[in-house]
This record gives sequence, structure tokens and C-alpha cells, in this order.
Amino acid sequence: MIDESLAPESGTPKSKLSIPFQLGFGVGQIGGSILANTPALILLFFMTDMLAIPPALAGLAVFLPKVWMIVFDPLMGRISDHTTSRWGRRRPFILAGALGCGIGFYFLFDVPAFDTVTARFIYMTVMFTVVSTAFSIFSVPYLAKAGELAPDYKGRTTIMAYRMAFQSIGILVGIGLIRYLVEWGGGGLAGYTFMGAVLSATCMVTMLSPFFTTRNVPTDSVETTQMPLGEQVRTALDNKPYLVIASAVTLYWVAASCVYAGLPYMFSYIVLGSAGLFFDLALYMTLAAFVAIPAWTWLAGRIGKKPTYYISTFAYCATVLSWLTAAPDQDFMVVLRGIFVGLTNTGMLMTAVAMLPDTIEYDRIKTGLRREGVFSGFWMAIEKAGNAMGALVVGLVLSLMGFVESAGGVPVEQTESALNGILIAFSAVPVLLMLAGLVILKAYNLDEESLRLLRENATNADS
Repeated sequence: MIDESLAPESGTPKSKLSIPFQLGFGVGQIGGSILANTPALILLFFMTDMLAIPPALAGLAVFLPKVWMIVFDPLMGRISDHTTSRWGRRRPFILAGALGCGIGFYFLFDVPAFDTVTARFIYMTVMFTVVSTAFSIFSVPYLAKAGELAPDYKGRTTIMAYRMAFQSIGILVGIGLIRYLVEWGGGGLAGYTFMGAVLSATCMVTMLSPFFTTRNVPTDSVETTQMPLGEQVRTALDNKPYLVIASAVTLYWVAASCVYAGLPYMFSYIVLGSAGLFFDLALYMTLAAFVAIPAWTWLAGRIGKKPTYYISTFAYCATVLSWLTAAPDQDFMVVLRGIFVGLTNTGMLMTAVAMLPDTIEYDRIKTGLRREGVFSGFWMAIEKAGNAMGALVVGLVLSLMGFVESAGGVPVEQTESALNGILIAFSAVPVLLMLAGLVILKAYNLDEESLRLLRENATNADS
């Protein structure tokens, strides 16, 4: 599965990853994509239109578990960095997280028949905390493992490209099939329970793949400095390129989660689209993402990751703004927008995630420490906090604009103000956030040449 080669960055033997290995490792991103995207897309809508939880309170139920994840994700990274087992540092957690996610996701949509809004709010908050914790146990070591496996600067782009391909499949399953699964399950709460069962099984099976794929990969013996977490965090904060890209990507995740959380409302109250149209949107978005991956990979290698991120972001913003003109019976335009979302979002996400290992390499050169888990933990906390903030923002905007919640999936007639609130939360707010992120990213100056010079200077200083 793996061919031995020499990694020029470290001067030590490193594995050149074969295509079958990268496929087996990357398939875990299908479950990861479902866990990241499906709750971001449907959880707020599920609570407001199925459980009759007011939108602001529903947004809070999504947000509160993510506050815990801001603490737990970096802690999970530190734990995996310092774990010693016959399975290596990361694999035990990938196994435990995959099992926990599969079980927890089912119960997230199998809600007991509570009589009060407060009881339903507490249940959803607790269960989403359980699911988020299990996802952290899987996703932080999984992301850190990808950084360990990637052999060099360009190899990191390649392994992330494989993960992006499987992430697109996860989007198709976890987004495109949702309405069909709910219908096949009988609609209403029973339909959502059926949907949760199917997706929970999908998550568990695909997320177990990286555990088995990496079973024969030799585990490096890494000496880690047992410094207190607070001191390690302060040291990590000295990594300026990481802080810049993390700040910009935080705004990206808030913006993207606003789009996700607002999409069911757009379909139910603005577009009035069917389950078939919803699937077509996800399908063509996924196909566009597949087509775009080689192109964005080539462009990033040609002009650099940062310029590629800028180009894809401007194109994404133009696409999102076009939804302001959305109306019923415009199926072609809905699908066309989905295509452009797939094309542009792929470029943003792939280049952002590909820049993360570069900042970790920067830290290793500057400090001599191996802290993939710590940086990956903060990164996952950023993603999850951004997703939670998006749902909270959408919930607050809908509440302020007078959106009325309902039960059992029976829609109520909304005022023009509430409909405008859906458009604002779905389109205008995300674009402003994305443009603010580009301003922050101007300070990022890490590229292949600068990393090479840093390595040479560090080698000369040691000799």
C-alpha cells in the first residue's frame, strides 16, 4: 500500500501514499462530512418546524454544545498527541469516535414525546453535545493523522484533495438525500428518525475505514514535551501564520453555516422546492466539486494557495448574492447556483485545509515540537464554533424578523418581514463575513519557498 521514499522536508524516511491507501483513508471523510454538514443544515429547521422550538432558542441549542467543543477539541488534540498504544497515537480515538458518532447521531433525531418546549430544548442540547463530543474524538486525530501521513508541501494538497472528494460524497448523502429519507420514513418526526438511522449507519461504517486502512502503517516514535496545556497553547499562539488562517477560516465557517442553516428555510418558504429539486441541487453541487478538485489543485500549485483562496472566495460570494433574486418555479436557476457553489466552495475549503499542515510544519521548524494534534484540535474547534455561530445568527435574525415556529412539519404562513429575514440570513450576512475574512488573510505570507528557507536556516543553525 505504501512505497518508501525520502521526505525532503525532514530528511527522514517517509511514506509515499498509494492511491488505494489514500482512498481508504479518505473515505472516512464521508461520515465526517455528514456529521459536520447535516446538523448544520437541518438541525435548526428540525427544531423550529418539527419540535416547535422558537428559532432563537433553537439556535442556542446548536450553539451551546459548540462552546464546550472550543474547550474539548484542543484538549482532544493534546490527548492524542501524548497517547502511547500498540495502535499508535491516533487510531484508538478514530475507532471510539466512529462508534460514538454512529450511536449518538441516531438518538439526535429520535426525540421522545416531551410535553414542554423546555424539555425538548434540554434534550436536543444534551444529545447534540454527546454527538459533538464523539465527533471531536474522531475528527481531531483523523485530521492530525492526515498531516502526519502527507509526505511534503504538495503531498499535503494531494491528500486533502482526496478527502475533499469524499467530502463531496458526504454532502450528497447527508444533504441531498435528507428530504427523500424523511419522505421514505413516512414524513414528520418518524421520517426524521428514519433519516437519522440511515445516516448514523453510514457514518459509522465510513468512519471506521481510516482505522482499518492505517493498521499496517508504521507508527513513528515521537518524543513529546509534557508541558502544561496552558503553556502549550500560549506557545502555539506564537504561530502567526496559523493565527491568521484560523481567524479568516473562522469567518468562513460562520458564513458557510449561515448558508447551510438557511437553506431548508429557502426551500420551504422562498423557493418552494420539492425533495427532487433538493436532491438535484446537492447532486450537481457534488459533481461540480468533483470536477473542480483537480482544477483548484492545479491552480494552487501554479499560483499558490492564498491567491487560489481569494479567487474562489470572490466567486462564491457572487453566487450566494444571486440567491437574493430566488423565487418559486426557477428550478434551473436553483441547480445552476448549486453548481457554482460546488465549484467555488471546493476551492476555498481545499486550499484552507491545505494551508493548515503548512502552518504546523512552520511550528515544527521554529520550535522542534510535534504538535499536530494541538493545532488540529484548535482547527476543529474553529470549524465547529463557526457552524454553531451560523445557526445562532440565523436563529436570531429569524426571531428578530418575526419568523413563527411550528410542529410536525406543518408550515405556517410567514410575514413578508420573516421572508426577508430568511434572505438576509442566507445571503447578505454570509457575504459580509467572507469578505471580512479576506481582509484578515492579507497578513498570511507562508508559501513553499518561505518554508524551504526556514528549513535551510534551521539546519544551518543546528550545524
